[in-house]
Amino acid sequence: MNYPRVITLLALCAAISACDVSDTAMANGRITLKDNVVTLHADGAPDALVGSSGNLQIGDATVPVTPAQHGLLMLYFQNVNDVHQTGAEMGKVGAGIGVKALKDSFDGKSKAEQDQHAEAGAGQIKALARKMCQDLANVRNVQDQLAAQLSAFKPYADIMTGKYVADCEKD
Repeated sequence: MNYPRVITLLALCAAISACDVSDTAMANGRITLKDNVVTLHADGAPDALVGSSGNLQIGDATVPVTPAQHGLLMLYFQNVNDVHQTGAEMGKVGAGIGVKALKDSFDGKSKAEQDQHAEAGAGQIKALARKMCQDLANVRNVQDQLAAQLSAFKPYADIMTGKYVADCEKD
């Protein structure tokens, strides 16, 4: 293993994760989370905003919803927020791996010890990556339910595609 390159990469991850980035983008930027609002960007339609309280605004108009639709919108927001939280946790783990690698290097740990620590960190990242894929699948599932039950949501029904979720699971 090329430790200088790995240490540099992990240190970069640590620096990036230390930034206070409060927004998340997924589905090629078509779903964003910023300031406790999910924004959906669909071709040929105005942006849709989903708040944490389950409110839906499309363009400048608030969309009236049934209690069931309201619950789905709250769940949609929570699932997008779960993606954000999992990503933040991945950043923290990556930063921890980078710090541990630097510390091990400076402390003169053996290659075997360094490899063991790196593999443990990689295991944590893999587990979080699986969770991220499940979080994305949850977003897709609720998106599909909303599109089936709320006609105003139909233009946003193809944002989180099955291919996007499948590609996550392949990686």
